[in-house]
Amino acid sequence: MVLGAQRSLVIALLPGFALVVPSPASAQALPEVTPAIPRVDPEYEPTATMLGGVTISLEVEPSIEYDNNIFATSDDPTEDVSYNLRSRAVLSHQTGNFTASLTGDVDLRRELEETGQNGDAGGVEGALVWSPRTEEVASIVASIDRVIEDRGDPEARVNPDLGPRAVRVSSVEAGYRRARGKLLFDFGAEVTEFDALSPLDDDRDFFVAGGVAKVGVRVAGQAFATASAFYSNRDFRLETSPQGVNRDAQIYGGRLGVDFLPGGLFEGGFSVGVFRNEPEDPSIAPRTGLSLDGLLTFYPRRRMALIFEASRGDVATFRGGAAGRTDTSARVTWQHEIRQNLFSSLSLG
Repeated sequence: MVLGAQRSLVIALLPGFALVVPSPASAQALPEVTPAIPRVDPEYEPTATMLGGVTISLEVEPSIEYDNNIFATSDDPTEDVSYNLRSRAVLSHQTGNFTASLTGDVDLRRELEETGQNGDAGGVEGALVWSPRTEEVASIVASIDRVIEDRGDPEARVNPDLGPRAVRVSSVEAGYRRARGKLLFDFGAEVTEFDALSPLDDDRDFFVAGGVAKVGVRVAGQAFATASAFYSNRDFRLETSPQGVNRDAQIYGGRLGVDFLPGGLFEGGFSVGVFRNEPEDPSIAPRTGLSLDGLLTFYPRRRMALIFEASRGDVATFRGGAAGRTDTSARVTWQHEIRQNLFSSLSLG
C-alpha cells in the first residue's frame, strides 16, 4: 500500500501481491517523477551511509501543490495551495540471501487557506526478504500506517467544515514467487485491519484476510500465460451497520492473463476474469462481476516507458442501504528521461 497524505481509502477486496526486495536505492527523490525508468547514473543519486553492517538512507522532499477543487465537488469548486513535506528513513542489512529493512515515513500537508483540511500521515514498515537465486524471492512485511482520506474517494466526507478522516491501517503480508524455467509460481497472503480514528466512524472499522495463488507457463521468452485464484474475507467490527445490515462478506474468483519478466520490451502483467461476492446477510443477494488486474509497462526505448494500469472489483462500501459496490479504474502514463537531470511524466486516468 502506498503511503501518502492524499491516499484514497477505496479498498479493493480482490487481493493481489507484489514482492519487492527492499534496498537503499528505493529511497530516492529523482525517480519519483519517472519511477518506471531505472536510475543508472551515480552522479545524480543520493549517497547512503554505512554504519557497521547497516545501510542508512535519508530523504526529505518539500513541495508546493495547487489544487483547483480540493473538496472534489461537482460544482462551485474551491481552490487552494498546499505546502507538503515528505521524509523517509530506510535502514537495511543484508546477510547472504537475506535482506532485512526498516522504513519510516512522515508526510505533512498544510493548506494555505483551508487549514481545516491539513493532514499528517506516516507509518513504519519492517520487511524480511529471502532471495536464494535469480527470479525466486520470498518475503514477509508488517506495517502500521496513519493515512488521510482522499476527498476524491466516492464515500469521503462531504462536509467542507470537517477535515478528512484519519485511518490507522495495520497489515501483515507474506508471499513467495518463482519464475524459473518453464513454470511460474506466485503465492501471497495478507491480513489487514482498518481502524478509523474518530469514534464517529466506528461503523467503518473492518478486518480483511485473503490470499491469491498464481501459476504460469512460459510461452515465449520472458512471457508467461497465467491463471490465478483469489479469496478474501471481510469482517466489520460492528455486528451490523447503523441501518441494521450485516456487511460481512466473502469474495472469491479467478483470472487468466499474461506476465512478463523484466528485461524485455514489456514488464508486468495483465489478467481478466470474474469475482463472486457472497454476503453474510441473507437479505443481500450475491453478486458476480468482471475482475480486472493489470500493471503493464512498455519500453519503446531505453529511457522511455508507457505504463498501462487497470483494475475492477468489489470494494467495501459504507453507504446507507447500499448492498454492494464495484469500482473500475484505468490509467495510462508516459514517462521519459529527457536528460540526466530532466524528467517528464504525463498521465491520463
